[in-house]
Amino acid sequence: MNNQINLVESLNTSQILVGLDLGTKTLGVAVSDRYKIIASPLSTIQRNGTKKDLLKLQEILNDYEIGGFIVGLPLSLDNSENQQTQLVRNFNKDLINFFSLPTALWDERFSSDVIFKEMRRSNMSKNKIKNKLDQQSASYILQGYLERYRKNQ
Repeated sequence: MNNQINLVESLNTSQILVGLDLGTKTLGVAVSDRYKIIASPLSTIQRNGTKKDLLKLQEILNDYEIGGFIVGLPLSLDNSENQQTQLVRNFNKDLINFFSLPTALWDERFSSDVIFKEMRRSNMSKNKIKNKLDQQSASYILQGYLERYRKNQ
């Protein structure tokens, strides 16, 4: 896996990181603060093909100075790759080519399950959870990356 923890060190002080949780139907988007401490959910994109998805992502992120992307990588429980892993790897290549920015692939196992359970504990309806799950999962993935970076400093 591509754990480029040093990605943060290559950014200038005004740049942020973007976290992505790629699914077959949606793309969750989260952003970091400029200090690279806190991840916040931003949006969920309904997937319409990679090219359209990247254009929509660019539109959403237009007001941000992006330094790189942290992309959730779905691995199997035994750490092996699967069909969804390959879809994410292919999307990651297209993302790099489209934005010309560095990316890091980050293990996303259990991210959606953890977020779903937390949202249910706060008595959110399943409908509200469905609308927010992907962007919250992207935030969880990005926050994990940011915490690992700070731990390794």
